[in-house]
Amino acid sequence: MTSALKRLITNDRKRRHAPAGPHAPSWFESHRSEGVLNGLPRDWLTDEQRGNVPANFKRHLDDPQTIAAIQRDQTPIPALDDREGYFVKRHLSYWLSGLDDLRVVESCVPRSAMKDVLDFGGATGRFARHVALADSASTVTIAELNVNHVQWVERHFGPQVRAAKVSPYPHFPLADGSMSLCVAFSVFTHINAYETGWLAEIHRVLIDDGYAVLTIHSEDTWTLLPTRKDLFASLEMDHAFTPLYQANPTMPGERLVFDYNPGSIEHNCNVFLSSDYIRRVWGKWFEVVEIRPRAHHDFQTVVVLRKRG
Repeated sequence: MTSALKRLITNDRKRRHAPAGPHAPSWFESHRSEGVLNGLPRDWLTDEQRGNVPANFKRHLDDPQTIAAIQRDQTPIPALDDREGYFVKRHLSYWLSGLDDLRVVESCVPRSAMKDVLDFGGATGRFARHVALADSASTVTIAELNVNHVQWVERHFGPQVRAAKVSPYPHFPLADGSMSLCVAFSVFTHINAYETGWLAEIHRVLIDDGYAVLTIHSEDTWTLLPTRKDLFASLEMDHAFTPLYQANPTMPGERLVFDYNPGSIEHNCNVFLSSDYIRRVWGKWFEVVEIRPRAHHDFQTVVVLRKRG
């Protein structure tokens, strides 16, 4: 075991056993004005926007159903601050990224699972809008840390999509067995101390035989890091990362945590979990149906779970 890995494991144990302390208000709970909307999705079916669509999303534009959905989508495109900065000014790509996630989820779960969907960390509905567009009988509940995103959802979506404010501590304000599916994109990639607590909450709110589709940074993501400049830059903010990565072309542990905002209890780290860890630890809560590398935007791993009936 390298000295860098020893330091990382020691620091992770310290984080796990440190007292949580009182919950102090943060920027996730600070109200601000809504940003300027970016029009409707159909406003961005331009040659310039099409030309800037990532290669892994372009295929969707060849599907007439995609164009029809863009034309009928009446929910505006959020300002950058209201969508976590996703895709900067590439508004068509932002819209297509949610559709791409829907197609992945549809390939992972039975159609019946799309009835009552919990979108954990769903921001302003990047994914949720597509569930509503695909089936008028489906409902989506977005569980979101940022109060401004919750308000945006309530302001701009119709009755199929609603939002509830949650805290960094594991709890959904939802009834037991009320959801048929939970999705969480780029959420467990940033959860450290409360990982299993959130798994327990997902288990609680799912119906028997309900599904969860969650994305992680896995051993496959580790090998792709040189191609992900933004992620790599945030990892380098933890001084333990660079020597560890340089010495280990393959992921050197089953669970690694790298801090980039250590003064906060929320959205403060990048977490890597191995497939063996998922089967061993997450498998205590759910049946691990599938682990699909690079299925989320060509770099995160998709984990498909089922609540045992």
